Amino acid sequence: MAGRTEKVKAPSDNLRQQRMAFEAFAATLMPHELEYVSSRQNFKTNENRLILSQLRESLLRPAQFRGFDRSIDKRHYSYVKKWIEEKLIAIDADVFFERLSELDKKIMTDALSAEDERQMLAMIRASRNTDYYFVRFYELIQNYRYYLLIRMRYNYLKTINSYLETHREGWMRSKAINQELHEATRDIVDQYALSTGESKHWEQRLISIFLDETLDGLNRYYAIVRLTFMYYNYKEYDKLLELYRQLDQLINSGIIYSRRILANYYANLVLVHSRKNENELAIYYGRLSIRHKGSDFLFYLTNLCSVLLRCGHHEESLRLLKSHLPEFRNTISPHNRIGFASLYIQSLAFNGKAQQGLNFARQFLDEFRQELFQFRWHLFFSSMLLAQFRLERYRDIIRTVRRYDLVRLEKGRIGRAGYIPYLQWFYEVARYKECHIDAAGLTTVLRQSSAGLWHDPHRARLMEDLLSELRQHVFDLDIRAIHSESP
Repeated sequence: MAGRTEKVKAPSDNLRQQRMAFEAFAATLMPHELEYVSSRQNFKTNENRLILSQLRESLLRPAQFRGFDRSIDKRHYSYVKKWIEEKLIAIDADVFFERLSELDKKIMTDALSAEDERQMLAMIRASRNTDYYFVRFYELIQNYRYYLLIRMRYNYLKTINSYLETHREGWMRSKAINQELHEATRDIVDQYALSTGESKHWEQRLISIFLDETLDGLNRYYAIVRLTFMYYNYKEYDKLLELYRQLDQLINSGIIYSRRILANYYANLVLVHSRKNENELAIYYGRLSIRHKGSDFLFYLTNLCSVLLRCGHHEESLRLLKSHLPEFRNTISPHNRIGFASLYIQSLAFNGKAQQGLNFARQFLDEFRQELFQFRWHLFFSSMLLAQFRLERYRDIIRTVRRYDLVRLEKGRIGRAGYIPYLQWFYEVARYKECHIDAAGLTTVLRQSSAGLWHDPHRARLMEDLLSELRQHVFDLDIRAIHSESP
């Protein structure tokens, strides 16, 4: 009897597992991917069209989505899933790059098969100057020509030579522009990271490269990445969003696409909308950015959690970070390690687990002190002081700040984008609580240290959030006096 019951349940369990697999697949898709495949679909059956329509609703209107139609045969779901995967793989620039690298390795190690060579000839027929990895492909074909010549195989040489000659000018132009972009990078990144120098003189040139429809996709994408940094430097976010609308079209049409590129695009939108205090949009794009687990996943995750915490989504932030502790422990990037640790400490503190956060901070400081002061010490100590503040460890705050000379180090950051006197404010409030200064002295130092910062909406929002935290411990804090720009 038990055996017969088990056999009856098996098909139902199998159907449920297949449905769960499709739902898991749907949860990994991104809006631009669905936009692209929707524009390419020509389904003959109503079931397939309905599944695609439900996918769009699940992704674009999740609050109204009521689940996938269970009456549709599972084979339709399997077909649509496979069809979407094949469509996306066909335009994925990184998948193409991996194939190029594999072929190049085979050329260098004399391991090409007849099928490999047939594939390369098919690639040559389909190749265009505007392909994302056009330069890499051209150089692969150069290597292939040497491979053929040394073996005196002249049957393919006419096709190879014709391709190389036809596209030589485009290849040389792309190489020259790529070198130009590297020169721009130094000015732009130095300004972004060190707050030194100017980069505005690159703006029009970078825009012209990005908009050049005759150029390869990699150079066009490199141009807009550098424009992103530059517009962050000058806080010209609306200009950036205008260009991003055009990048939208390139992604939707499949001209510039890979899951890595798309995740990076969403992550950049997180930063832009966060700077504009459009936090719900920042959260939306942040959740999309972590649908792909690439090398920058932890960086995107901490950026999302930073906005979640700012908007009061404390539980979601802690849940996300806890679920990715293994990736944190395995990362070799100090930047990502410190960022994750800092946001984890904050999330614990905001969820009533400040002591656990402080214990974690102390352990992390002992283990990574040297690299900490080379990279993101300000974010880390801001998080550690928050945990101490929530525990009312005012003397510990004073000791921590003085031991590492944090106020002096923080003042060295004045002028950087997003600077606020976070550490100094915690330190001064701790001194007030320990009766080292009076209320008037506290108000004065908070006002003076924030002078000139309130006109920036993003910084003003951060300081308002910090003042809300401080007022939980200093109930008579004169907020209006701190906002005053007068000496």
